[in-house]
Order: sequence, then structure tokens, then C-alpha cells
Amino acid sequence: MLLVSLPAADLYEQESRRMFVEWKAKNRKTYTYAGEEDCRYAVFKESRRRVAWSVGASSGLNGFSATTVEEFNRSYLRGHGVRTGEESYEQETRWMFVGWKAKYGKTYRDVGEEKCRYRLFMSNRRVVVRLNAAARQDVYSLNQLGDLTNEEVQQRCYPETEDRELSAGAKPPSPTRADLVPGLLVHCYGTEKNRVWR
Repeated sequence: MLLVSLPAADLYEQESRRMFVEWKAKNRKTYTYAGEEDCRYAVFKESRRRVAWSVGASSGLNGFSATTVEEFNRSYLRGHGVRTGEESYEQETRWMFVGWKAKYGKTYRDVGEEKCRYRLFMSNRRVVVRLNAAARQDVYSLNQLGDLTNEEVQQRCYPETEDRELSAGAKPPSPTRADLVPGLLVHCYGTEKNRVWR
């Protein structure tokens, strides 16, 4: 369980944790597993950063702030019918996730964290599918970072260049084009022939 009193690396982290606790109370969110709560916190932080970068004044954190894109789309699509091939796509993604976890030795603290990380994996897989469709060939794939948010990737791969807000009143870091356009290639490793998206 995340607590406000936990020591944080900086003011941004402390403020994010405090906001998450307040957001959970306001939206009556509870998580059965500690791992799921940690994963939801990572998604919440990613949403907070996007809101801070948002140009529109009407944007803000809402009840969906700790919801992955996949979960939001699934909730929205539930009332509007399922997309063609969606069930087979999810089944294929489940099998891929199992193989991907084995390949990279991924284990999760509990069922809740695994479920949350699977949703992130599925969202990232959709980006790879779109990139490969645009390239008209399979040149992108997921690497060991396939179950992380963009902020988590930045923290792990580029810790020395990490940019953070000092407080809610501080000016947020300037967004890159990738931050403003959901699904745009954020990090690309590999050769020109075989690229790995993350």
C-alpha cells in the first residue's frame, strides 16, 4: 500500500503519491493487491505528467487516471459492441504475454500487478502493430520493457536525464512530440532491419 509518509526521491514524487492517495479516496478506488496498487500508481503518474503537459486548460485528472488505454477502450467498447477480431486478438496477446514473460524472466508480486502489467503490455503491443502496419512489414517488436509506462522506461533507461516537476505550481517540462501524440514511437532500439519499440 502506498502511503504519503514514505520517503520519496524528490518533491514531485512526494506530491504524486499524495495526489494518488487523495484521488483513490475521491474516486473510491481500492486495490486488493499491493502489486496492483504500485502498477496503478505508475499509470496514475504517467497520466499526471500528460495532464501537466496538456495545452488545453480543460484537461485534468479524473476517475480514469489510473486506467490503462486498453481498459478504457474496453469499457467504452463494451457498450458499443466489440471490434471485429477483438477476442482472437486478446487471446493471441495473452499467449504472447506468457511467452514474453518466460523469455525475459518476468515475475510479478501478485495477481493484481500481473493483470495491470498485462494491460500495459497489450497497449504497447497495439502500438507495435500500428507501427508495423505503417511500415508495411514486421520491423518492430516488444523488448523486456514491454510492460512499462513511458515514464518507467525513461526512469530505467535514462535516469540521468530525467526531468521532473518540482511542484504543481512549477512549470512542467516541455513535452516532446512523442508525449503529445499517443502511440507515437517513443524509444527505438536496434538496427534499421529489426527495431524494438519501447
